[in-house]
Formats: sequence, C-alpha cells, structure tokens
Amino acid sequence: MAIKIVTFFLLSLALVGCTQEKDDIKSAAGQGDASIPVVSEPQNDGTSLIRLTSPQENQILKSPFLVAGEAAVPDDMVFVRVKKPNGDILITEQTRISKTNDGFSPFGILINFQFQSTDKGFVEVYTKGSDTGDELSLVSVPVKFDTSSQTSVSQ
Repeated sequence: MAIKIVTFFLLSLALVGCTQEKDDIKSAAGQGDASIPVVSEPQNDGTSLIRLTSPQENQILKSPFLVAGEAAVPDDMVFVRVKKPNGDILITEQTRISKTNDGFSPFGILINFQFQSTDKGFVEVYTKGSDTGDELSLVSVPVKFDTSSQTSVSQ
C-alpha cells in the first residue's frame, strides 16, 4: 500500500512539474502556444487567419530567405510581398498552403532577391477575398536586408 501511495505521489509531482514548465515556457514566449513562435497574429476577419513564423521581426534577411507560417484561408492560397519603408513593392509571390484537417495549414516559400536599393523594409503575407479580390488578414513584419548579398535576382 505504501508503494502505491509513493508512486501516486511521484506521478502527481511529475505531472504538476511538467504543467508548470509548459506554463513557464508560454509566459516567457509571451504567447499561448509554445510550439510555434508566432510573429504576428492579425484580427480574424471571419474568413481567414494567418500566423507568420518566419521571418521574425527585425530579422536580417539574406537571399534566399524563407517566408513561412500557418493559415486558415478559404482558397488555400497566400500572397507574399516585400516592400520598402516608403511602400514601394520589391517582390510579389504566392504559394498554396498544404491543406490539413485541423483548420490551420502550413505554408512556406523561399524568396530570392538581391537587396541593393534598401537596407530595411517589410515582409507581408495576406490572402484575397474570392469574390472581391480585396486583401484580407494582412500580416506585416518589419525586417532588415543584407545588402552585401551577391545572389543573382530570380523569380
């Protein structure tokens, strides 16, 4: 009987410790889900939602760089653009999300570009309304560009 009590006590202690560690990780990350470092989570407009995991805010980007995250969008397509601080668009791309059953589906695209004209800007990800073509669930992350990159321009 004493062995059962000690075993139960140790299991309870282990479970409480694991739960506390997970809560500590969430608190340190400043977010509810410690498994995905969400850079920005826009307000849900009722039709879509995008979570951007890469690039991170103020990250220095060198070509090629990854734009990735998760999305719950009706048409399985996300659009990516890179802009200068003044709003000039440098790059526009699009990619399909890998549809999963749980609502959010991963996406990722490698962007190749030689940043010679600016050393900072924004990476934006959004979806478009199927009936209007309006931009929905825009996520914008300020980034810096490695202007010393010698990669050739493509895409």
